[in-house]
Amino acid sequence: MSIIKKVSDIEVLFSALDAEIQSFQTTTNLNCLAGCGRCCTHNEVEASPLEFLPWAYQLYVDGEAFEAVSYT
Repeated sequence: MSIIKKVSDIEVLFSALDAEIQSFQTTTNLNCLAGCGRCCTHNEVEASPLEFLPWAYQLYVDGEAFEAVSYT
């Protein structure tokens, strides 16, 4: 399977998850605080490499991958 197909499949999955989250939030009236972002910096929240693949691929396509990982 090509990288483009993998990225596309992940994006389709994320779109479906977004719809389910929206439905859950509408049903339960539970929502994240706007602008909070704490879950993104919390050391117990994990993200898999799969979740980063679309972003990493876009950085590569845009020619920005080296800058994103460069620590110099």
